[in-house]
Amino acid sequence: MGQSTLIRPNLPQSVALAQLCVSYGRVSLDEQKTGKGVASQHTENEDFALEDVGRAVERHYSDIGISAFAQKRERPGFQDLLRDIEAGLITIVIVWHADRLTRDTSEADEFIRLCVAKGATLWSQQRGGPYNFKRAAGRADFKRDIVKAEEESAHKGERVSLSHKRRALNGEWGGGVRPFGWGVDTGRVRSKCINPRADIADRVYENVPVLDMTQHRPNERDEIRSWKKALLGKVPVNQVLLSLNRRKVPTVSETDGRKVTRRGKNVLTGRWSRETLFGILTSPRVAGHAVWRGEIVKWNAFDPIITEDERQALITLFADPSRKTTTGNTPKWLGSLIYLCERCLGPGVTAAEIDKIPEHERPYMRQRCKTPGTSMPLYLCNVCDKGRQPAPLLDTYIAALIVERLSRPDLIELVSPQGEEIDVEGLRNEQAVLIEKRTQLAVMFAETDPDKPSIDAAQLQTGNAKINARLRAISATLTEAVGESPLKDFVTAHETAEQVWGRLELGPRREIVRLMTYVVCGQAPRRKPGKRAQAAPAEELDYSTITVIPRQ
Repeated sequence: MGQSTLIRPNLPQSVALAQLCVSYGRVSLDEQKTGKGVASQHTENEDFALEDVGRAVERHYSDIGISAFAQKRERPGFQDLLRDIEAGLITIVIVWHADRLTRDTSEADEFIRLCVAKGATLWSQQRGGPYNFKRAAGRADFKRDIVKAEEESAHKGERVSLSHKRRALNGEWGGGVRPFGWGVDTGRVRSKCINPRADIADRVYENVPVLDMTQHRPNERDEIRSWKKALLGKVPVNQVLLSLNRRKVPTVSETDGRKVTRRGKNVLTGRWSRETLFGILTSPRVAGHAVWRGEIVKWNAFDPIITEDERQALITLFADPSRKTTTGNTPKWLGSLIYLCERCLGPGVTAAEIDKIPEHERPYMRQRCKTPGTSMPLYLCNVCDKGRQPAPLLDTYIAALIVERLSRPDLIELVSPQGEEIDVEGLRNEQAVLIEKRTQLAVMFAETDPDKPSIDAAQLQTGNAKINARLRAISATLTEAVGESPLKDFVTAHETAEQVWGRLELGPRREIVRLMTYVVCGQAPRRKPGKRAQAAPAEELDYSTITVIPRQ
């Protein structure tokens, strides 16, 4: 333990230690609102010390905006107080109430042992006297006051919680951070303290707008619906995030000017994350339900932003174990990891033959950096490193073919294929049963009682494999049931196919290419012999090296 600043360096060691009367004050955020700030606590402690203790307070220890529970973050003022008691510098500690010092009985026991060992006494202004830690009654009084304060605090928390639940049951907003997509300005204002952790005299108030939390914010509502449409249209999450960050769509904290802190430090919130996106799209509130402690307490309490079926489809989509969730470079070109390599597939390959190849085994083309001797970005096979197709020219060509196909009058046949009706409710019930069966398998495998039925590791693996396969099939079917076709806009919009394509983000464009065609790329011809010729591709697209195979 380091030497305290209270040790008097110019006195002999035998008299160098101070014997101080000190005041400790603490406020948490909730209690500051009652008006008992640290400054007022110290003032009352000082008056109590002069009138009842017969000593003047010589030092203050303070913790502002920090809970007294031991499991909460460390209290610097309390730690300094313990350090100086341990050093023998303090003889009297004065607090406004025992719960200012601690609300944890195990921490109280440690404080009692320290005071007894070092000869310090604790006085409480509310108690009107000291706690005699040398006697059982005094120790019990201290801990009883702590437990009583903790009980009162718990009762207060329960009343607040019940109030929030009652408001949720009535379809009212219970407070907290504004959810993305909700909150329309009513034109009224209310006074709000912008520095609630300061002492009463230093607090600053400002007028903030009163929001109607039952109404949608049109711009944020439209954003949520566009995410839903893209994801159910099989656009990867990374593409949605790329679009959000590229368009600089503000988050809730940015829109509302709210500072976000982690471990007491401000953090920047300028980028969207996968977790934030999932949280918004799977929240019951987005489907119009009132929530209390994560549970739906009132269905259809508000006008929904997306339907409950769509929310459930998104939950199923995000929970699908077959989905790729690893982060990496998000494709920035139309054909990256969509176009295929003819050299690896073989000439004259058909759509049926490609369908038989698992996706993770297909030889995809990937856009690579520019190579010496050319300013043209290239597509190269990620297996054989061949192809060398000029990326922007090939993308322009494929886009033109897609737009031409989408301009034909029979487009509706691509968007609305005939198929059997899907029993959504039945599939969801089957999904729940399978998940329960998977849990039962795990319990049976863990059972060690020889008198009870059990299964071995091979049986567990086989059962899980069958259940997971069926769950993946159900997930795909449920997603298809409420899926959004990326071609839908081309049918419903009062624009040409070229205009609709022009306003689409890269993610939907890529999904349309993936849905409609297999693009197979051969080896691009090289330039005529010359300097750096072997490294330089032609800067014109050779259409004979590109095969576009329509998909059913």
